[in-house]
Order: sequence, then structure tokens, then C-alpha cells
Amino acid sequence: MKQAMDVIFDFLVNVVCHRIGVGVLKLFSGGRFEGESGYAWGFALLVGGLVLLAPFAAFISWLIYAKV
Repeated sequence: MKQAMDVIFDFLVNVVCHRIGVGVLKLFSGGRFEGESGYAWGFALLVGGLVLLAPFAAFISWLIYAKV
């Protein structure tokens, strides 16, 4: 059962990261980015992952800065 949940979670994270990355890259490219080929799909996944992780990195940086 754990393996099935890992596959489902991995699929959901990939889809969410890809959709966010495509949205951000479409915004930056004026709507011309599609994100469907191999390289573009991976690049959109990378950008989406960075966008999703940025709030956590900012929060940890703030905690370090505030010395909490």
C-alpha cells in the first residue's frame, strides 16, 4: 500500500509543479511557452518546484535571521 501512495503523491507533485512552472514561464514569455516537449517539460518542472519551495526557504531564512 505504501508504494501505491508514493506513486500517487509523486504524480500529484509532478503535475502541480509542472502546471505552476508552465504558468510562470508563460507569464515571462508573453504566453508563448507551451512546456510539452522533453526539455521544456523538465524546465517547467524545475521552475514550478522552485516556486513551491521558495516560501519554505524564506521562512527558514527568516528564522535564522531572527535567531529564534
